[in-house]
Amino acid sequence: MLVILFAILFSIPLQSQALNNASTSTDQMFFQARELAFEGQTAEARQICRQILEIDADYHDATVLMARTYGWDGEYEDGIDLLADLLEKEPRYIEALSAMSDLHKWAGNHQEALDYANLALELEPENTDLLFKKAAALVELEEYEEAEEVLNQILEADPDHEEADNLLALVERKTRKNHVGVGYRVDFFDDADPWHLFYAEYGRRTNTFGKVIGRVNYGRRFGQDGFQVEADAYPPLGPGRYLYLNAGYSPDDHIFPKYRAGLELFQRLPADWKISAGMRILLFPENDLLILTGSLSKYYGQYFFSFRPYFTLASDMPRSHSYFLTIRRYFALPDHHLSLILGTGFSVDEDALVGGEIYDIGSNRVMLIYQQPVFRSFLMKAGAGYSHYRDEIWGNQYTLEFGIAYLF
Repeated sequence: MLVILFAILFSIPLQSQALNNASTSTDQMFFQARELAFEGQTAEARQICRQILEIDADYHDATVLMARTYGWDGEYEDGIDLLADLLEKEPRYIEALSAMSDLHKWAGNHQEALDYANLALELEPENTDLLFKKAAALVELEEYEEAEEVLNQILEADPDHEEADNLLALVERKTRKNHVGVGYRVDFFDDADPWHLFYAEYGRRTNTFGKVIGRVNYGRRFGQDGFQVEADAYPPLGPGRYLYLNAGYSPDDHIFPKYRAGLELFQRLPADWKISAGMRILLFPENDLLILTGSLSKYYGQYFFSFRPYFTLASDMPRSHSYFLTIRRYFALPDHHLSLILGTGFSVDEDALVGGEIYDIGSNRVMLIYQQPVFRSFLMKAGAGYSHYRDEIWGNQYTLEFGIAYLF
């Protein structure tokens, strides 16, 4: 009996030491995995997380880290599945709820991102990081009033929360119904005088027709002047669906079309995809153009990709086609971004000053456009571009453009 008693007494500290050693080992492995993940070595980090879970299946931080690395690699469903299994066992594990909100946001599932942020906030209602996740999801869902309330709550608790302050400035711009703006574009050529385009516009957000914009354009080309008035509208048709409508008239039909009209239907799809299809009609004295167009777009993390073709049918043959790819990099706010536009072919809809007599020339184009909020009520943009015309009718083209809008 004494021997058995001594064996039990000595085995307890040995077992405790073994458990402590195992815990220390898994902690060290987790720190190593996290460091690798932050350095971009996500596959190596996941391998270590799997080893941790083989040692201790309840080491939930390893599961959360592994799920996040899947999200960073764009493999959102793999990360979501991991977290779903974890939350089935531990439905109140706040780190998993927070990570699930992030993965759904990155995947473009903003309603699900909001739902998981709300579940996490039930456990920690004053957590400013979780409140910010909720506000960001509300902005994506265009629930601006509720987002503004949440952001003000964050800033009351933490006045130095820079991300919340920036997002609140965006919400304020989004909820302002009116804007006025002016812009100027100049095109320089090797073998022709510069072309000038100036516009002034007023826009208002309405309940029935969405955003409505009225615009006056002035152009100068080949020593001739011309004016055009046009209007755009974006009426909503339901969740994720809206129209683009355009109509214009010019009394000076030697630069702008005498009449123009546009119609395009946009539909938002799951996972932040969006498609559209539509047409433009441009009526010139010597030529009428029907332009068929559409777009396929995708939001991916902080980037936006959009491909748009133009197929031009003319009353004065021949036909033409052109293709444009836009790659946009977003920064801290959705209205702060840098866009790269690559194009081949030629579109009269993209080049308002060209006129109906020239629409089928070959060209290659590259354009950079930068937009940034200034203070809380202004948006400014600037762009520069280069076009090479294979037919060498004007030589190379160099483009500069500037614009500013005031929101109120």
